[in-house]
Amino acid sequence: MSEVRNLSRLWRGKAKFAPRLPAAAARRWLPPVLCLYALGCATLAFAVPARPAHAGTQPLARSMTFPDRPMRLIVPFPAGGVADAVARMLAERLSARLGVPVEVDNRPGSAGTIAGDVVAKASSDGHTLLFHQANMLIQPGLEPVPYDVVRDFTPVARVATTPLFLVIDARLPMRTPEQWMTAVKSSPGSYSYGYGQPGSPSHLYAEYAVRGLRGGVPLVTSKGEAAVVQEMLAGRISACFCSFAAVQSQVKSGGLRLVGVTGVARSPLAPLVPTLQESGQDGYAAAAWFGVMAPAKTPRAIVARLAGELEGVMSEREVRSRLQAAGLTPLRDSPEAFATAIRSESIQWQVILKDVPIAQEP
Repeated sequence: MSEVRNLSRLWRGKAKFAPRLPAAAARRWLPPVLCLYALGCATLAFAVPARPAHAGTQPLARSMTFPDRPMRLIVPFPAGGVADAVARMLAERLSARLGVPVEVDNRPGSAGTIAGDVVAKASSDGHTLLFHQANMLIQPGLEPVPYDVVRDFTPVARVATTPLFLVIDARLPMRTPEQWMTAVKSSPGSYSYGYGQPGSPSHLYAEYAVRGLRGGVPLVTSKGEAAVVQEMLAGRISACFCSFAAVQSQVKSGGLRLVGVTGVARSPLAPLVPTLQESGQDGYAAAAWFGVMAPAKTPRAIVARLAGELEGVMSEREVRSRLQAAGLTPLRDSPEAFATAIRSESIQWQVILKDVPIAQEP
């Protein structure tokens, strides 16, 4: 039977040499061996369950053809303003890179939850995206929202951060965060903070700054950052946590003064201004940002494609210049880094909300 074993090895490509059989032996042994091999193949064919040709290929096929039709970028802000301008610039650049129209769909209202709900319920094929800001991590702590930020969205990339500066009336003598906090603690009723949007990072940071102070520090609500700045220039508000864009001209003219900045690093917009963290003020690490998200379960290949294109957009000199002119810090981000930021910053905002319960505005 050694001849049979050698013939079977030869058939499977494993024989080290071809057996040299007499013609009569070959005629006698080869047909049974081939029959046995054919019978084994047939048995295996029946033993392995058949798999549909399309099984497991749909997400891959979707990724290979993405995008195959016009896309929508849902924006929770009204037309006009910095956020809408950034969204439209991104849509224009993505359209050129992806080869399909990218339409900006403004869905303002309900502190951004209307726009978020549209995307949370959209198909996870990558053709409907959300352009939002850090406020979406705060809103669930203020009121019920129809989605879960972590569960119902797939982070794609942040495109810009908006560092919030601790800004004071330049007529006041304080020049450092330490000097400002010492003055406020010694005479709380003599100073006030202003903010332009209830539930925004600037509002929460103002609430956090005055927590536990006896007698309280007045918090003044105005209709937007521009109104806060005008109130400060008029001497009716002492300080605010404001974006650089809102105050840069007044800082340059000497009407307002930057004394600190939120976040974990100094801002390139004003590199000489220390962070509150390095000044000994903890709890101001979370940043305000603008970012792009997709519905949950969007295929990884599509998310990677979108993130790569956004990184390319953010590498363009013109884009970076326009963002910096608007008081924003351009950011080249990844889905993983964005997801990490969402998890960590969500915790920080909820801790602040727990420490300083905020009543909803009527």
